[in-house]
Amino acid sequence: MIENNTSHRVPRAIISTRIAFFIAGLSLATWAPLIPLAKLRMMADNGTMGMVMLAFGIGSLLMMPLSGSLASRYGCRVVFNLATLIMLILLPALATLDTPLALASALFVFGCGIGAMDVVANIHAVQVEKLVGRPVMSGFHALFSIGGIVGSGVVSMLIIYGLTPLLTVSIIMILVLVLLLISFKGMLTNSEPDDSPFFAIPKGIVIVLGFLCFVAYIMEGSMLDWSGILLTSNNSVSANFAGIGYTIFAISMTIGRLLGDRLIKFFGRFNVFLFSSLIATIGIGVVVGWTHLFTMTSGFFLIGAGLSNIVPILFSAAGRQTAMPTTLAVAAISSIGYSGILLGPAFIGAIAYQYSLTTAFIVVSVLSLSLPLCSHLIKK
Repeated sequence: MIENNTSHRVPRAIISTRIAFFIAGLSLATWAPLIPLAKLRMMADNGTMGMVMLAFGIGSLLMMPLSGSLASRYGCRVVFNLATLIMLILLPALATLDTPLALASALFVFGCGIGAMDVVANIHAVQVEKLVGRPVMSGFHALFSIGGIVGSGVVSMLIIYGLTPLLTVSIIMILVLVLLLISFKGMLTNSEPDDSPFFAIPKGIVIVLGFLCFVAYIMEGSMLDWSGILLTSNNSVSANFAGIGYTIFAISMTIGRLLGDRLIKFFGRFNVFLFSSLIATIGIGVVVGWTHLFTMTSGFFLIGAGLSNIVPILFSAAGRQTAMPTTLAVAAISSIGYSGILLGPAFIGAIAYQYSLTTAFIVVSVLSLSLPLCSHLIKK
């Protein structure tokens, strides 16, 4: 149960949740510009680097199922702040370690922190949305996207201007600590101990919600890892434009999330989920059906707009279901969904190797049909 007499704290809780999502996005994106520098320090080949980075995903996936139970026992405030501090402690290591084993070990713990932050932020968002009594989830997720843009942009610019990786992450650490202090008092706590099990196998509607989140994350992961290759695989598109597809996708997703709460309030969750999933599916079809740059980038825009509110709506649904405690349900959906980001690119790569990249995206488009087909499960 969330603490009593929280009505006067709702505005502060909303602000704190926004900050939490911003911190999560900022922290995750901080690592991305450091990857090439780490590769150079270790003089590692692509295969070694891939194995090293896998440690991050393993750490995240292992921690996500446990984070829900920790949040139910100790409260979101305690767990989120502790996870963030663990993540911050590892940032200097990510900026300086020069052996694969050491970096992989640091990435594993860093992944545990990021995974816990992601789950607990969503649990807190579900709790706040219940208190507010109106849609706010999409706006929270928009702050995650904005945090990602700020994180990757700031770190990249600082490195370009000559700052060392260690000094760069030190600046990020100070920024995150300031944001943590601002958000601390506004985060909700538990007033009673939670007797839910430490770990629970997903069941009922939670399995379906997790699968839909898995599909959405596969689509998102395919944009991150394969959109540039799909663009440049056509001879009419220069390699100079390789990043434009994902850039348009990310901008479209951020705009969609900023508008999402208003759309849900006006049209209802069911309608927004149905039409969003249809738009995303159409976008995939456009990307694989046409080869002109403008047409393909229009498809990426549709995919971003369509996917923008799918995951937020699924997390809101996790907060309303009764098959499992909310904290465990959110943790389960996060774990299943995040595995889509990890496995999706490899899945697409395997199909592309055996057949073609276009065929792989066609398979993704077929898989995406499960979203509109299951839209009736989203309560109005």
